[in-house]
Amino acid sequence: MSFRRNLIIVVGHGLRSDALSDAEVWPIHTPNLDKLCQRSLRLIGTAASPADPSSMMCLLTGLHARQHGISATDQSQTRYEGFPALLKDAGYHLAGVGCISSIAHHLDISIPVADLSVSDPKDCAYLNTAAQRGCLDAILKQRQQRAKYGPFTADQQAIEPDEDIDNFISQQADIALKTMPSHKPWALLVFFSGPGNNLPAPRMYDDLADIDHLGSDFVPADFSQINQLAELDYPRVALQRLNRRKVGKLRRDYLGRVSLIDHGIGRMFKTAKAREDHHRTWSMITSDRGCLLGEQGLVGHRSFLAPALEVPVIITPPTPARPRATDDLVSTVDIAATIAALAGCDIPDNTPGRSLLPLIMGDNLPEPFTGLISEFAKRLLLETERYKVVFDTENRQAMGLFDLLNDPNETQNLLNSPVSTNLLDALRWRLADTLMPLSAVTV
Repeated sequence: MSFRRNLIIVVGHGLRSDALSDAEVWPIHTPNLDKLCQRSLRLIGTAASPADPSSMMCLLTGLHARQHGISATDQSQTRYEGFPALLKDAGYHLAGVGCISSIAHHLDISIPVADLSVSDPKDCAYLNTAAQRGCLDAILKQRQQRAKYGPFTADQQAIEPDEDIDNFISQQADIALKTMPSHKPWALLVFFSGPGNNLPAPRMYDDLADIDHLGSDFVPADFSQINQLAELDYPRVALQRLNRRKVGKLRRDYLGRVSLIDHGIGRMFKTAKAREDHHRTWSMITSDRGCLLGEQGLVGHRSFLAPALEVPVIITPPTPARPRATDDLVSTVDIAATIAALAGCDIPDNTPGRSLLPLIMGDNLPEPFTGLISEFAKRLLLETERYKVVFDTENRQAMGLFDLLNDPNETQNLLNSPVSTNLLDALRWRLADTLMPLSAVTV
């Protein structure tokens, strides 16, 4: 009997590509993610939007923000189709765990974890379990602190690893994996709440890295350049009060959560390997967006700086392949197209994303590359092999121009340099070529 591929799709929230220890940037080890990278296609993807909830909608639907029309301030309960609908129509058994409310109507099994603003246990499997364990009060206090202080609070609740939201998600995903059917293809969708949820990891993760070392490169924000770099997620006064130690703690909390998620992913994939159908089970790990952790004095995600945009894309076949990392520029809108290709589904019309499967075989992507775009609010980014240019879509003026080859940290805005005029003209043409195929669609 022949079956379609089984799929494990793991999506982090705010997981930066350089948070994995294979990037050799941070002093923590992510052994389970690294092990997957060693048998996978490892890419760095650009988020089609660094703003919530638009970033997740780009990933789910394979559409850019101007196509799906969901803004960062949209608070509606709209249901979305995207790749879960394709899998459902193809006969897949779908199970979802975590932050899956927007796709729950497609799922055969749903274990929803509500947004962190929710406090009623009846609306969230995680909070309901916490109430049964007697730790709900500590969790709600942690959420209140997050809402009031963002990631800047110095307090930490005594929450054990088993009581943590992302650990709960990985535990439930592990249980769901054991119940997947053997008589039909299945897909498990695991949507973590972190690591970009601004929640500190349990205290056992505090010793993973030294705060002073993590914050040693901190440089205060240049507020004269803020408009070119970001829309602030937090008041300026919060950034003005940052120092090396505070940034070190912020980074330690984030990396501790990455480590906790890495542990959960290891547990899931150990269970997947023990299944009889492991030989036809593929996996993909990615994230909706990244986040800033003090780079150029900034914290948040509404920015086109690399840490807010660059996310991991790890595609793992059931049979270990020669590890491969490429410099191909890919976008999170390519995720839906890749999942459709893995499942043997037709990619819908008006989908700008490209299947990344040719890269696994060592081939080139078939379509000519003009550039990647990312957008939120009135900002639009074009990224090419060498340059980044940011436009204000209301006045149609360039806000920032960066040479990624000579200035990878994006500290020098070239707008007022002698080369900017001719360079901007060329980049405007490339932007037009990139935008031209995109047409408005209804989600």
